Amino acid sequence: MAGRISSNEVVIDNPSEAIRNYNKGYFGRMVGETLHLHLIEATFLVEIGRVEVERDGKTVTLNELMDMGIKVHPNFEISYLVFRDLRQRGYVVRIPQDGEDGFDLYPRGGAPHSHSPTYLVKAISERSPFLILRISDWINGIGKRKLMLGIADEEGDLTYYSVKFFRMRGKMKEEESYEGNITVMGDRSMVWDEELSKKLQENFIGRTFEENVVQLSLMETAYLVEKGATAMKGNKKLSLKSFIKYAKKIQPDIERRLYAYKDLRSSGLIPKTGFKFGSHFRVYREHIGEGHAPYLVHVIPENYKSTWTEISRAVRLANSVRKQMIFAIAGSGIDYIRIKRMTP
Repeated sequence: MAGRISSNEVVIDNPSEAIRNYNKGYFGRMVGETLHLHLIEATFLVEIGRVEVERDGKTVTLNELMDMGIKVHPNFEISYLVFRDLRQRGYVVRIPQDGEDGFDLYPRGGAPHSHSPTYLVKAISERSPFLILRISDWINGIGKRKLMLGIADEEGDLTYYSVKFFRMRGKMKEEESYEGNITVMGDRSMVWDEELSKKLQENFIGRTFEENVVQLSLMETAYLVEKGATAMKGNKKLSLKSFIKYAKKIQPDIERRLYAYKDLRSSGLIPKTGFKFGSHFRVYREHIGEGHAPYLVHVIPENYKSTWTEISRAVRLANSVRKQMIFAIAGSGIDYIRIKRMTP
């Protein structure tokens, strides 16, 4: 017996057919002895030949059903690609009944009556904007589930990402203060003070220029001035406020990067420039030389907007050099979000 179109869903009235389709894959929801299918679920069942759908006594084709779905549900075609792929991989995928956008993905072999969903899956087009605030809101709203993003490219291929808040910890003890003079040059600084240079080398701050001489970035200079070192521009001593004002003309986002740098240092981590990897920092958990940097950290504002092409490039590059891609959201506080490629 065929299902029938009712409002914006498909209903199977025959009790035995309803129970059979529900029990074999947990499609739809049972209301008494009838099965109510979302148009995405009905489209999939029509595609694989398990269900026929009628409207006014006439068979509804797959093409017609998809056209109906596109008119009724925003993002229908992208959602269907992700739903279809996960179902073909053998997963139980359910559409939340509370109207929540996305799919509940159950563990392999799991069922709604015996398991809780492992992931909330969001289906996204590669052409959709990447909005970090939206990602953060999604993570905050999923309860005990994890967040999976299924990105459909223009050819319909899918790339999946696991996304979560992430906290890094290291083994480096942060120094409480630094003393000595720092010579501010153009877009960097030099430390000629031998005692201060040795202390910086021990703490992996800056780059050794020659024995007992260290070169610093403007951000590292600001960090050290805040901890007691003295910044000199010619014969003039610069306060932290004056130095930041000077540095912002060269590096407008210095305060945001400094915020993240200080937080990473306070967590026992060693942040170094990540320019060669297209990010702000490469981050070590242990002394440099004892292990590689497992993280790339890119510092962004709360209103950060980008494209999924850029995010894909960043995550793939990080993966190719055995690192994890972390986005540090610097606002009133600082949150870290890890985006990692995955195979469901």
